Amino acid sequence: MKVKTLKLILFFSVISMLLTSCYYDNRFSFAVIADPHINGDEDHVIKFQETIDWIIENKDSKGFEMVFVLGDIAWGENDYRERNLEIASKMLNTLNDAGIPYIPVMGDNEFQAGCEIEYNDVFSKQYEYLSTIMTNWRKMPVSYAEDKFLQNFSFDYKDCHFVCPDFVSREIGNEGGELHDYSGGSWPFFQHDIETCNKPLKENISIMTHQGMFSTGVQLADKYHYSKETMMKIQRFLCDYRENIDANYGGHLHQNWYWLVSCELLNPIYHVRLTNDTWGSTQSPTEFVDNNFSIRWVRVDRIDQNMLFFQHFINPNQPNALVRQPEGMSDPFLF
Repeated sequence: MKVKTLKLILFFSVISMLLTSCYYDNRFSFAVIADPHINGDEDHVIKFQETIDWIIENKDSKGFEMVFVLGDIAWGENDYRERNLEIASKMLNTLNDAGIPYIPVMGDNEFQAGCEIEYNDVFSKQYEYLSTIMTNWRKMPVSYAEDKFLQNFSFDYKDCHFVCPDFVSREIGNEGGELHDYSGGSWPFFQHDIETCNKPLKENISIMTHQGMFSTGVQLADKYHYSKETMMKIQRFLCDYRENIDANYGGHLHQNWYWLVSCELLNPIYHVRLTNDTWGSTQSPTEFVDNNFSIRWVRVDRIDQNMLFFQHFINPNQPNALVRQPEGMSDPFLF
């Protein structure tokens, strides 16, 4: 009897160890930074370097395994020897060297400043590198349709799927989102990717864009987001995948902000989670005091058949202090 009991204990111990091993193998963190604005301003460069250094220094303690850079990275000339996009890419390459690959996303300022082609030339090597290390890497060939250089790609990481559609408007003076719904455009790529990507767990899909995918219903505000008509199209399509999608991460508004996007029947589809810039601007309205600039630290866990994304903000100038949530917002998943 004792031998049989001992064997059972040993059996369940082995099973527990295997399950625990699988559990922790699927646990990781990623960082989100937005709007570095490397445009010739020396202070922006200094703050960006501080941000990168902090992520590298805290790689092990926070579990960082990748960094998303959500647009408005760099544009314009620095001097005759080196341009700002090259400066930004050299700074970001130190993340690669530290074993934390970075994922650049197109912003509206690169296009508005006439640096769309230069962006492609500078970051094409990084996309090639990502294609060698990320599972199920998909990147649409840079679209020359209608003279637009669109950057659309996606990949799997552990049990998560990340899709990065280029919804930046290619209209001069337009700071809002645009779907590029035509053959070879971003919207067909996005639809096909969502329809066919791996969905092993609930809420395993994250959408990474420069402009957050939401509409306030106020025309003056929505010129920086998406029109009501465009959002209706997004919502109608994504409503069928609401159990698969957790969030849309963005920047653009230079503030830490949150919005919930739902179906017409008020069924939640995804959370919009915006991240402030890396150089400390403060623009109103904002949901809470974000102490100049912040890094979004997202800890990913799996429990049963659900992916969980725990949201944190960290100010590199005060590395031991998490930026607080606003009053009344106690849900740890909201931001």
